[in-house]
Amino acid sequence: MKKTFLILVVFTAITVNSFAQRVFDYLDESLSNILILSTAAQLENFDYDGSNALLGTFLEAGQSITMADNFTAGVQYLMLAISNNLNADVDLKVYQGRGTSGAVIAKDTRPDCYCVVRFTPTTSGYHTYELINSSRTTVFISLVRLRAQRNPDFNLDSILDALYVTLGLSQQIAQILPPTAKIPANKWTLFGGNVARGKTTGYFNSTLPRGAYMIVAAGDRTVNNLDVEVVEQSAYDQQDGRLVSINTKTSLPADYGLFSAEASKYYNLKVINKSSRNSSGFMFGFMIQLE
Repeated sequence: MKKTFLILVVFTAITVNSFAQRVFDYLDESLSNILILSTAAQLENFDYDGSNALLGTFLEAGQSITMADNFTAGVQYLMLAISNNLNADVDLKVYQGRGTSGAVIAKDTRPDCYCVVRFTPTTSGYHTYELINSSRTTVFISLVRLRAQRNPDFNLDSILDALYVTLGLSQQIAQILPPTAKIPANKWTLFGGNVARGKTTGYFNSTLPRGAYMIVAAGDRTVNNLDVEVVEQSAYDQQDGRLVSINTKTSLPADYGLFSAEASKYYNLKVINKSSRNSSGFMFGFMIQLE
């Protein structure tokens, strides 16, 4: 795993401001930890689960963050989460249905810095996972979602390619950002996975503090054309709406989106695989708050 640490050390050169510098250092450590954990899972015939397989969040003390997604009945899932701070206390719960009011079907609430949760849904459909920082300090937490698969195509090199380019671009852009730039806390800042051609990674029903934002995104070496789009949703749970992002308007394996958010609105954050040499490619988006 030495290669993993060498590639991800790119984060330490980013100089948005002192606050953001610490965050990127945390992100480096957390991603290195999660990639080691998920590579170990390869031995048990697990593979990355689709387009939202890897997520990262800068989570303040006592805060939690959720994500709802579709899961398939009868398939075994493995979710791993780990903090950059090995003395932190991180918890993970999985609920049936949308939101956190349903039955808890799996959890790891041990007082340590990592979570290992296995579960096999009895019904197909939405399940919600909740990541909780039970520590007294702010940490960056990375989460990986895997699913059992016979003869998995576990391609760590492709994941590292996409992460390296996405965050290398963020490094360059960060050098010219205003001093007010920061990483939004208690939001999914990093998101992505293995995205089928013509499909997207990202998430909708996102709420953000009022301000200006940038999403930087890139794919692995098999991706020919990637687009970022941010849609101001017409309503909660409605993915369509008004396109509000300013983008590069080019056909490249990397893109950025600039947009302004209102606190009362919901946003659909999308990174689209417009074209790839293979049927799918790994791609990631990274969000920075400019003001």
